[in-house]
Amino acid sequence: MTTLKASEEGLVKIKQARRERGSTIEDPKWLVEASQKLEPDRTWTEAGPYADGLSLPTWRRFLAGREPIKANAFKAFCTVLQLNWEEIVDRPPVAPSYQGRVGKVRDCCQQPIDAVVEEIRQKCHSKIQQLYSKMQLLDIAQPVDVSNLYVEVNILEEITSWQPGEISDLLRDFNPDADNFNRLGLGKVRQKRVPGLDAVKSHSKLMVLGKPGSGKTTFLKHIAIQCDRSEFEAHKIPIFISLKTFAEIANLDLLEYISDEFASCGVEARSQTESVLSQGRGLILLDGLDELPESDSDAVVRQIRQFVQKYYNNQFIITCRIAAAKYRFHDEAFTCVEVADFTCEQTAAFAKNWFAAFSQNLEAGKALASQFIETLTLQKNQQIRELAVTPILLNLTCLVFQAKADFPSNRAKLYEEGMEIMLRKWDETRGIQRDEVYRDLNYSRKQHLLAFVAAITFEHGDYFFEKNTVQELIADYLANLPDATTDRVHLEMDSEVVLKAIETQHGLLVERARGIYSFSHLTFQEYFTAIEIVNNSDPQVLEKLVSHLTEKRWREVLLLAVGMLEKADDLLLLIKQQVDALVADDEQLQQFLLWVNKKSLSVDFPYKPAAVRAFYFTLEYPLLDCGFALSLDPYLKKVVGQALEQVLNLALEGALDLALNTVLKDALEPTLGYIRLTIERTLVPNLDLVLDCHLVPSLKPEQRQAIQELLQQLPDPKSDKEIFAKWWQDNGQAWDKRLRQMMILYRDLGRVWQFSEEEKSLLRKYYNANKLLVCCLNSGCNVSPAVRQEIEGTLLLPIANLQKTDDKCARPV
Repeated sequence: MTTLKASEEGLVKIKQARRERGSTIEDPKWLVEASQKLEPDRTWTEAGPYADGLSLPTWRRFLAGREPIKANAFKAFCTVLQLNWEEIVDRPPVAPSYQGRVGKVRDCCQQPIDAVVEEIRQKCHSKIQQLYSKMQLLDIAQPVDVSNLYVEVNILEEITSWQPGEISDLLRDFNPDADNFNRLGLGKVRQKRVPGLDAVKSHSKLMVLGKPGSGKTTFLKHIAIQCDRSEFEAHKIPIFISLKTFAEIANLDLLEYISDEFASCGVEARSQTESVLSQGRGLILLDGLDELPESDSDAVVRQIRQFVQKYYNNQFIITCRIAAAKYRFHDEAFTCVEVADFTCEQTAAFAKNWFAAFSQNLEAGKALASQFIETLTLQKNQQIRELAVTPILLNLTCLVFQAKADFPSNRAKLYEEGMEIMLRKWDETRGIQRDEVYRDLNYSRKQHLLAFVAAITFEHGDYFFEKNTVQELIADYLANLPDATTDRVHLEMDSEVVLKAIETQHGLLVERARGIYSFSHLTFQEYFTAIEIVNNSDPQVLEKLVSHLTEKRWREVLLLAVGMLEKADDLLLLIKQQVDALVADDEQLQQFLLWVNKKSLSVDFPYKPAAVRAFYFTLEYPLLDCGFALSLDPYLKKVVGQALEQVLNLALEGALDLALNTVLKDALEPTLGYIRLTIERTLVPNLDLVLDCHLVPSLKPEQRQAIQELLQQLPDPKSDKEIFAKWWQDNGQAWDKRLRQMMILYRDLGRVWQFSEEEKSLLRKYYNANKLLVCCLNSGCNVSPAVRQEIEGTLLLPIANLQKTDDKCARPV
């Protein structure tokens, strides 16, 4: 059946006519409704001859000038809009001809266009598959099939950096001091994501923007392969052009370049190329507009403009780094979209594909991918998860994880590799020589500049900053370089160029809204802040860092700084001193620590003393959990942690008696009735007694007898629940009080510490600061055995005991 579509001029007339008649509805049902109003005596139905088979996507592509519709629907549409269909229809150009030697005119393209397209597709198939079906990843020797690794990208139809906004808007839902702080909130996108191929289907001319390493080139290669395999736009010819390669040829002529590409595949007649392009059968993919040398960019852009204007019926997709998108081709009606960061689901899909591609066998790859995803979601790895949102950095995290099936304890080394990729390797491996607009800034100076900006903004609590603010900081840095100019105006001009270069080439500083910048990830700002601190030789800088010990937002900076230092002894000792000083002047808290130490000394087991102190600390005053204690001693974790876990799990499954008899055996028999009652009543609210009895398996005979007598007072809660409930209502409070008195008398447990709200807050800070100190010790840092032993041996000790330890260490041998 004949199909028709509108010409470029016709589309303009259609748009104007629809606007004049108040039609903004894109649904094809509008055609039926409007037709009924125009000619009410005539039968117009959606299933009738004028809209038969006209789907919403086809209708939208027709209105965009990309796809024809059936002739009867086209003519009806023109009738409704009171347009002459013959004046707006797109008529195929007459095939080129030439005069033969005998004076006859012979058409050199007598084949139908569909046959020409299919012939070229078949001839170009092998080349497209060989050149664009593979991709090379950083630090991996063998290339991988795009189809095996590719994850469908998401597109943002509004460019975030072009939108107006205020810093207060960006800080919404972003509070680094909150308990439920979401680090990913820094770059949170509040607009809907659209699948990449859907965006391509909706627009005939598309400019795809994105950060470095966001997957723009892979996206274009995927489109080329899908088209070549007839899985997308099967009636077109995919034409992939690296603009960097195109710029290297002597004569910049896109038509000639495409003709040469076809000729290398056996398509000899240039007239065939022109015929295909004239009739809009090309899917032209122009990759890397930002990769053009400054000296060639104007000429290439001019050539693209001319080509698009001449062969406007084709489909065009151009990729470019978002900060370099000064060429937006507005005159050619290009729609600009942005590649979105990966979601959690996309990250998981990429990891599954990655480990399947680079593991020894499929089953091993699946297992390692599952382990990677599980490890990445752990709370301790949220900073790494924050980075794994673009293919380039996700590839790095997968590569690092593959070596040991875990991430390194010293995250600073991982971030250092990421920085080298972003600042140097990403362009070098692809042979891109960008114009060094800041030539005096080598790799080291770029790091120093970013560290200078990061440290100042982070110290002030500025996660977002105005453009003029960051430019002033850059100007201050440039002013201190050797042979720097003293002209402030010139420095400000240079700072603007440097800011744009860092944003465009490396993507480490990004424009979050118009004129508002931030580091692309909070982790990068923390990392560069730690670099600035470590590189500073002033001892007071470390003291100032340690003063932020109890501020949550400084936690990662402390951990990174410890891991970066050649020797971390001094910083770790400063942290330990600051931790102890937090509660040194509070008598009530010191009494509590004295009790914790005394209680820990009553246990005659081969656990680390600090682990036992932490254990009783959390039992008597359960601030968070006993995880800190268990992390200090693997054996304690194995014995107590497994017992606690099994008791809880089995109790919740209704197997309390089995849990107690299997895990704690005879040690808990004296308290079995009470524990059964409390688990049934409140799911083990008093596990302190359970765990304490597990550490001290035996009670004195008179203690056992007293507890047994107390337990005998309890009616059986399973025999008659109503009698038990009545008994508990009358006697439960006194009974529970008596049991707690026994706990205090026999095991010195269950005291009621009369802490004020201020003391509770201080005790929590002290507890968390000790946890952070232990995390620093276990971060893979370079700490001497003596300092490690000193810190671990004095954790959670009261000041009086610390002074005795100091005196003992100071005593002559």
